Amino acid sequence: MQFKSLRNKITVILVIANPKAGYLKTRNSSGSLAEIHRILGNAGHVALTQNAAELEQALLSYKDAPPSVIVPFGGDGTVSAVLGAAAKVWGDHAIPAIFPLHAGTMNMIAWDVYPKTAPLKALRWLVEHQADTHLHSSPRYPIKTSSAQYGFVFGFGVTVNFMHAYYSMGSGPIAATKLLAKIAWGIIRRSPFVENLFSTVKGQQARDNTTPQRFAWQACLALSIQCLPLRFRVSTSGGNKAKQDMCLIAGVPNKLPLVLNLIRIWFGAMPRSIGVERSTVAKIEFQFDSPTAWQLDGDVHAPLSSIQISSAPAVQFVAME
Repeated sequence: MQFKSLRNKITVILVIANPKAGYLKTRNSSGSLAEIHRILGNAGHVALTQNAAELEQALLSYKDAPPSVIVPFGGDGTVSAVLGAAAKVWGDHAIPAIFPLHAGTMNMIAWDVYPKTAPLKALRWLVEHQADTHLHSSPRYPIKTSSAQYGFVFGFGVTVNFMHAYYSMGSGPIAATKLLAKIAWGIIRRSPFVENLFSTVKGQQARDNTTPQRFAWQACLALSIQCLPLRFRVSTSGGNKAKQDMCLIAGVPNKLPLVLNLIRIWFGAMPRSIGVERSTVAKIEFQFDSPTAWQLDGDVHAPLSSIQISSAPAVQFVAME
């Protein structure tokens, strides 16, 4: 494992609190914020940010004296927003260490670093161990888009349609499980819902500066972490041995084998019968035949005619041990 010691480096813990995050949204946010302040004591500060502009402004106040650790108090969307703002303030080679929490609707990034732990308990652990010689971080490599947005899971096609259906059913693990069951049953019954879900996206793609090639895919995922929600271990990238690359999963899935192999996929297998490729790339550019919606860490973005994604420089993530 590529661990980096943070001994004698944690002097300021900056908590970026997202009031729209699952944890704060579903609880007494004022009470939770008071508890965050109590846990931090003199070890750090809290910035409550409502939007991207406020987030960047909060980080700018630390531009000349960066915090040693930033704690995005939210889920994947909050972590990605913090990374994007931090890259603007300090540059993508000098982003402070990140300590992600399981405090959002989706917490894939936090799962990639340490097992599920209550957010306040994890924050208390960080404060208590800030001077501990065994406090370490390990690198993760975000995905960076051509518009300088940061995340860890990019996709289009069925992945975007899945997110629309997911949000229409609510959110969280229960909604995700219900949707997977609906899709599986729909595949068996060949329902119109599934046919619409697996629509085809066409265009050109160029990987790692190679010659552009045509594609017609129903599914495209690029990940730099190991798991999707519900702990589906689909990626060959990420984890404590992460490298500067992305795992690309793309193609036209064979729907029945997909259903029949869900358990194997959950454990990390990707049988050939499913009909998709799984490869490793550092950069890939897409030119779409028609404007195409895309998602980054579960947030669906407006349709684009083209987009490039690449593996960004390493960011240190504090590992709870």
